[in-house]
Amino acid sequence: MARIEGGFQRKLIGTYLLLVLVIVAVAGVYLYSSLERTPIDRLKASLQAQARLMSNEVHSVLLSRDTEQLQRLVQRLTQQVATRVTVIEAGGRVLADSERTLEQVALMDNHLRRPEVQAAISDGVGSILRRSDTLGVKMLYLAIPLRQNGVIAGVLRVAMPLSDLRDDLTLLRQTLIIGGLIALAAAVVLGFLFARQVTSPIAEMTAVARRMADGDFSRKISAVSSDEIGQLGNALNLMAKRLEDRLAALEEERTKGAAILDSMVEGVLAVDGMNRILFINASACRLFNISSVVAEGRPFLEVIRNKEMLDLLNQTLREGVFAPRELHIFTPVQRVLQVHASPLKGSERSAGALWVMHDVTELRRLEAARTEFVANVSHELRTPLTSVRGYLETLLEGALEDREHARPFLEVIHKHTERLGRLLDDLLDLSNLELGKIALHRYPMSLAEVVGSVMTIYGPQATKQKIELRTELPDDLPRVLADRDRIAQVLINLLDNGFKFTSKGGRVTVTAKIVRGSRFEVQGLESDTRRPTPETQGLSEAVEIAVHDTGIGIPSQDLPRITERFYRVDRARSREMGGTGLGLAIVKHLVKAHGGELLIESQLNQGTTVRFTLPIAAADPEAS
Repeated sequence: MARIEGGFQRKLIGTYLLLVLVIVAVAGVYLYSSLERTPIDRLKASLQAQARLMSNEVHSVLLSRDTEQLQRLVQRLTQQVATRVTVIEAGGRVLADSERTLEQVALMDNHLRRPEVQAAISDGVGSILRRSDTLGVKMLYLAIPLRQNGVIAGVLRVAMPLSDLRDDLTLLRQTLIIGGLIALAAAVVLGFLFARQVTSPIAEMTAVARRMADGDFSRKISAVSSDEIGQLGNALNLMAKRLEDRLAALEEERTKGAAILDSMVEGVLAVDGMNRILFINASACRLFNISSVVAEGRPFLEVIRNKEMLDLLNQTLREGVFAPRELHIFTPVQRVLQVHASPLKGSERSAGALWVMHDVTELRRLEAARTEFVANVSHELRTPLTSVRGYLETLLEGALEDREHARPFLEVIHKHTERLGRLLDDLLDLSNLELGKIALHRYPMSLAEVVGSVMTIYGPQATKQKIELRTELPDDLPRVLADRDRIAQVLINLLDNGFKFTSKGGRVTVTAKIVRGSRFEVQGLESDTRRPTPETQGLSEAVEIAVHDTGIGIPSQDLPRITERFYRVDRARSREMGGTGLGLAIVKHLVKAHGGELLIESQLNQGTTVRFTLPIAAADPEAS
């Protein structure tokens, strides 16, 4: 028989076998008792008939009071009917016994209290199955009264040993036991088959339910019957379908919610009442430079090591909503976050907190830059205007009539107004460049021609300041794709700086060469990722232009900010030389607008080199 595995199957088979065993046992006992009584009843009837036949003959001898004759009679009758015959007088004394001699009969106990004798005296017939005290074997006794004129004169008892009947009963008992065992074995087989028929659908339902618990709703229960188990299978199939639909809807909603939260620019962070992170979206992960897989489920302070944020989190859990606050974090760069918090409500108390974080770092930087810009513009305008107003007041007070002193005053006023004009022009250019309002007219142009025209402008100044001005341009220099006027403006700004900060006897040099796959980091400027234009796409070469001077140089700590608006290393000297402080900022934006890159190198008291690149024009034959 196959090994029984299921617990329910074992219980079902065990219960079934126990029931069958009880039924077989009860039926066997009942059947055995019934079959056992039938031969005994027949034996009783036979003994009673024999006793009735003997009673007349025994009665006549009993009246004679001849015990010897009575002993001979019972011995003769025993030989005829093969039964033990005993004659007992009314007082219970044994008068004769076919299995004893007269001497032994005289020694026998009084039989008046024997059950069969008592029953014969009271009921007319007495019978019993018991062990014989005289012979020591189990016998069936039957006794009838012997009457004389209505008075009991004695009792005739016949008895037969049950040895022959016992053999028949033993055979009957063995037959019943073997039949019961066969029935029990058949019941075991049938019970196992029945249990499998009952438990197989249940086992299938269990397997399907476990798959449902694991989220697999693909397998269905094959309901083969219309009974309660079949109805249960159909109900489970219906439940699985509804669960699958419900979970699919929930997953769709969860996916939508996660997609919405992950696509938010704001960082979203949820924690439970034990300060463990429940959810963190992609923006928040970027803010703190962490992974959501690592963060979710861990304590807040293990993931985000910021005491101020932890204090605000505890305040949210303790007090609920608080006013938006700005926090400074380092991840590893410094960021400014504006935090909005609200509690996550549970059944009774706050179950956690939800934070929405806005990265206002750039906004605060722009606000600071705007404030600084306004202050710088105000300062740059106030300085020349103050001088102009002072000289004008002096002239109005009478110095105008003194022509000898009035002319220098007017020359200073003229100088400051020119500087104001340059400042306003540079401010307008820079503003338009930053807003992208300046349209570049780019076309293939000769870099040598632009450099030559700019050199012509600065030739007299170089002679006047006794500064050597020279160019080093290769003859095979290809054309570049650029706006001629704007590149001239770049060169003028760079040469202007070179002449301002180079002493007599110094040198300013303009060079150019072809570079391949070169990328520069613009000092003081975040890297710019511009898409290549159709004219430059696919080209790996560019022209690098460098303006080198042997001037005073720039301190290394000032290089990162040298391209910022109004930033000056030596403010007094720069302003004295008429600089606006916007030249390199304009150069930076013009180079970026051309898709080029800018690099500034300098050593204090040794000079400065400014390099920038321009794309080679694809239409130029030399470029190919």
